[in-house]
Amino acid sequence: MPVRLPLEGITVIDISHLAAGPWCTMVLADLGANVIKIERPGVGDMSRNAGGTYAGDHSAVFLSFNRNKRSVALDLKDPRGRETLYQLLSGADVFVENLRAGKADQLGLGYADLAKINPGLVYASISAFGTDGPYADLPGNDPIIQALSGAMSITGEQDGPPARQGVSVPDFGAGMMAAFSITAALFGRATTGSGCKLDLNLLDVEIFALGPRAQEHLITGEDQPRLGSAHPQFAPYQAFRCRDGRYLYIAAINEKFWHLLCEALGTPELAEDERYATNVDRCRNRESLVAYLQDILDTRDRDDWLGVLGERGMPCAPVNTLTEAVHDPQVVHNELVQRFTHRGLGELSTVALPLRLDGARLPIRLAPPELGEHTEELLAELGTGAEDA
Repeated sequence: MPVRLPLEGITVIDISHLAAGPWCTMVLADLGANVIKIERPGVGDMSRNAGGTYAGDHSAVFLSFNRNKRSVALDLKDPRGRETLYQLLSGADVFVENLRAGKADQLGLGYADLAKINPGLVYASISAFGTDGPYADLPGNDPIIQALSGAMSITGEQDGPPARQGVSVPDFGAGMMAAFSITAALFGRATTGSGCKLDLNLLDVEIFALGPRAQEHLITGEDQPRLGSAHPQFAPYQAFRCRDGRYLYIAAINEKFWHLLCEALGTPELAEDERYATNVDRCRNRESLVAYLQDILDTRDRDDWLGVLGERGMPCAPVNTLTEAVHDPQVVHNELVQRFTHRGLGELSTVALPLRLDGARLPIRLAPPELGEHTEELLAELGTGAEDA
């Protein structure tokens, strides 16, 4: 275990809820920050009651976002609750919110208000579309952002409807970008002594995450088709069904691997076919190429092909189910799935931060908290009684 975590000594006040904000602050907490999660008394973060999967009466959504934090129940519409929050903020380093546009200012929690209390505060605001502009007042969440950003239009089978990405890329991407931006701002503050306001929104992050797809469009002006598991710039580069109905992914990213694939499949002559001579040719003739390869791959079971392709160093992998993924030998070896003890639920597993520090996984120091679990503890540290909060 690391002797000292990188963000030890940094205090984060978190009034965010659901996904992007809590994901951001969990990353900071995993890195050692003292994260104080402010929740509405009797209600809490809406993720406490989100989704359809629960461990006891604790939602999987909440459990996945909120380890290594302490929960304080405060009514921020009550002047006493806000005053307690101001006391917490006076000694804090970071403040994170993802309220609807203008709501923080209405509550007296805007950047201008808090910078007077603590000029060194790094203030991070995470919104759906931005703090101003034509969509600023509209409700927005993960699928809305995926639809607006264009990501949904290039996801799904070629002849099928647009599909939502299987995970909440806008939420988790914005959370990670916010955590990165906060640590960068803290680094800058060490030089300047001044805090700052960070504004991030899910729409910007999702379009940023399009990466080369956005750049390709900006060059050509063309929209890209949906290609299922295939890649618009490489071929063959997609999932193929095998005889047993299971799928494997083949990634022939360059000519070396294209030739290796042809040899492994027992069709070296295919590499000389002028229709498939270069990657550009293979992309242009994708339909006939995929049909030809699919006929070959239908002759053997998935694991047989994995052995044949793997022996030749061909980039390939089984298309794992989630069950297969978390029990995959490399994932098990990496010790990515960690155990922790929850006060009400006992031993639980969770996915750790994908980072090792000096060779060690970062510890899960605190289980996801019960609503208001640490209120008295934190108020005692402030010298404030619960009746004043």
